Amino acid sequence: MRGTVTRVSRKDGSGSILAEDGKEVHFDRSKAGDNRVDDLRVGCWVEFELQYGFEWQCAVNVKRLQGDACQRP
Repeated sequence: MRGTVTRVSRKDGSGSILAEDGKEVHFDRSKAGDNRVDDLRVGCWVEFELQYGFEWQCAVNVKRLQGDACQRP
C-alpha cells in the first residue's frame, strides 16, 4: 500500500500514515524493518505493508518512495 505520513514522534519512534484508501494506520520503529523512521517527515510519500495487530492494523516495512521531496518542518 501507499500513503502519506501525517504524524511522526521522534521521542518514541512512532507515527501515522493516511493510506490511499482513506484509512489511517499506525507505525513504530520496531516494525519499520531496515528502514529509517527517523528520516520520515510529515508529508512524505511512503510504501508499506499492513499487519493486523491485536486491536488495529499497523503499517510495517515502511519505506519512503524514491524521488519524494518530503516537506521539511
